[in-house]
Parts: sequence; C-alpha cells; structure tokens
Amino acid sequence: MEVDGKAGCKSELIIMKKTFSILFLILICFVSSAQDEATKMEVMMKMLTLKNALVAKDSVALSKVLANDVTYGHTNAMIQTKAELIRDAVSLVQDYKSIEPSEMKIRIYDNTAIVNMNSKVVMNYQNQPLELSMKITFTWIKKNKDWQLVARQAVKVN
Repeated sequence: MEVDGKAGCKSELIIMKKTFSILFLILICFVSSAQDEATKMEVMMKMLTLKNALVAKDSVALSKVLANDVTYGHTNAMIQTKAELIRDAVSLVQDYKSIEPSEMKIRIYDNTAIVNMNSKVVMNYQNQPLELSMKITFTWIKKNKDWQLVARQAVKVN
C-alpha cells in the first residue's frame, strides 16, 4: 500500500504541477494582453494629442509629440520636418479645421507602435479650401517613457 500511496502522491503532484503551469501560462497571456491594451490606449491618446495640436495650432504640444527627426509625409508627396510642420500649422499655411479619424488599427512591437487609419480632413492649404479622404500610417517610438511620432505617410483616396 505504501508503494501505491507514494505513486498516487507523485501522480497528484504531477497533475498539480501541470495545472499550475497551464494556469500560469493563461495568466501571462492575460497580463500581456492587458499590457498591450494599455499601451494601445497610450498611443491612442498621443494620436488625439497630435490631432488636437494640429487643429488648435499648438506649437508647444506639437513640439512635444513630434520626434526631432520626424518625417511627415502628405498626400501630395511633400515630406516635412518637425520645424516645417510646426511653422506651417502655426502660420496657417496648413490651417486644419477638422480631422476625423476612422478604422484605426494599432500594432505594438516593443517600443514601436504602428497606427493605420482612415481620415477625413477639412483644412485650408495656402489659403485654399481643401477636403481630403486619406489612408495614413503613423510610426511612433517610445523614448524616455513617452511616445513620439517619428514618421507619418498619407495616401489620398477617392
């Protein structure tokens, strides 16, 4: 009987270890998923900050959200630097009236976030009214515990 008792204990111990391992893996997946969702929310908030800063012509907020080496690509193939974008937004060369994002998809890769979305923009460009429907890709990098935009490229859609 002692042999059977020891074998039964060993078998229960193995089952407990396997159950614990499975529960641990489920917990890791749950925590990882929750962390991804929290990170996506951080990026979404930065997207909102960028949108609001462009519409409000807020050079301070733009300066914080844009990386120093950002490349900001437009539907007309123009690529702007940080200084050029801020200058044009504040001086009303690019006078954003409204930016309406839709179908936003965020993917997180360590300290990098890729955002794909559709957007409808109403603006004045060089004092001419302009309405655009676009597909846009944003690339964000987390540096010093903060997300900054390093690249943006837009393509016009009909």
